[in-house]
Amino acid sequence: MRPQNEWFKPEQLRRYYFTFEAIALAFVLAVAGLLAITGILFEMNPLVALVGGVVALVVFGYLTWWIPAFYRTAAYRFTDDEVEYRRGVFFQQKTTVPYNRITNVGISQGPIERFVNAGGVGIHTAGYGGQMGAELTIGGVSDFEDIQEQILDRVRERPAKATEGEDAAERSTVPATHDESSELLGEIRRIRELLEQGGRGA
Repeated sequence: MRPQNEWFKPEQLRRYYFTFEAIALAFVLAVAGLLAITGILFEMNPLVALVGGVVALVVFGYLTWWIPAFYRTAAYRFTDDEVEYRRGVFFQQKTTVPYNRITNVGISQGPIERFVNAGGVGIHTAGYGGQMGAELTIGGVSDFEDIQEQILDRVRERPAKATEGEDAAERSTVPATHDESSELLGEIRRIRELLEQGGRGA
């Protein structure tokens, strides 16, 4: 159970990303080794091989720096009314999802996530963020099943919030109050009196 109104880190997120990077690096080295064994690497222009090596070094060097930098900025929080997510290395972003907008909370765990003992919790909403997929995904956490239940418990405590169309339909079916009925009845009587006076004058 995650503490209420306190920011928490996705503990396995950094390990998850580094595993992805290691797999990508192993793939690049395997391709380079295959090219070297077949002799293709030595037959190509040395400048091409140099540029390719520099690009690979820059990309993996950047990823090695970016992963822990992003991890330091990523955090989630469960408040009394919504789920919050903040992140951003260069540009800070914050996403909030109210509990009364949530329609479904699903969990997922891919092969790499199973390897690092992590999973993701997808939070879906109805017409809130203008997208078909999950409005927010809590990834890189090992207690993803507990987090799913924690969110669902908060959702069950609140009635679902109607969409704009449903709000309009509900307002149109609300009966008039006693004051509104009395005012309408008085207006009808005045119209009838005017009609009767007009008839007698004719």
